[in-house]
Amino acid sequence: MNIAPITLKLISILTILFGLLICLFGYRILRLVLAVAGFIIGASFIAGVGFTLTEGKEIIIIVIAGLGGGLIAAVILLFLYSAGVFLLGALFGIVIFSGTLAISNIDATPLLYIGPALFGGILALLLQKFMIILITSFTGAWITVIAALYMIKSNFNPFIPEFINNISEIETYRIVLSWIALGVLGFITQYLIFPKKIENLEGIEISKENPEDEYNKNKK
Repeated sequence: MNIAPITLKLISILTILFGLLICLFGYRILRLVLAVAGFIIGASFIAGVGFTLTEGKEIIIIVIAGLGGGLIAAVILLFLYSAGVFLLGALFGIVIFSGTLAISNIDATPLLYIGPALFGGILALLLQKFMIILITSFTGAWITVIAALYMIKSNFNPFIPEFINNISEIETYRIVLSWIALGVLGFITQYLIFPKKIENLEGIEISKENPEDEYNKNKK
């Protein structure tokens, strides 16, 4: 399917804005982050199953199955806060582990990813505010940087595994440094815009350190 260049540019711009939103306000819009993460994971998994079962011959069925699976997963994570936080941490652990292996040119079996996933998920549950801000700031930064690169470079396509071959070594360093710088900016910004305590009508301080309390309050 061919997509007009102007359409790709528009999608890239929207993706950049979405990445910045997650990077700078991920903690505050946690429900949206969980819903989007659930949709992407659910859609990818169910669409992959559909692709395997139909051998890629029934595109409409694959798309419908993917959308259905994504919506179901999004709804589940909206109402299961702890599961959503654990999943974000698990994904973050997998990404860090994968990046480390890629830099070290080491191949690993899928079973080795279980450890980093569990570690990341458990750490996210134990240090919720810190981990949520860390994950959203650096994930949003990565989305922003990759979308910007996709818009600027015509020969760059992050959806093709071989895209890295079109990037020079100096460009790779620039990408990584840009990602780290934007991630740190997002992390600092999110910590600064979230006061640790607020006061109720009686003047009693109420802790906002636990994001689950704020999450549940927003659902009411």
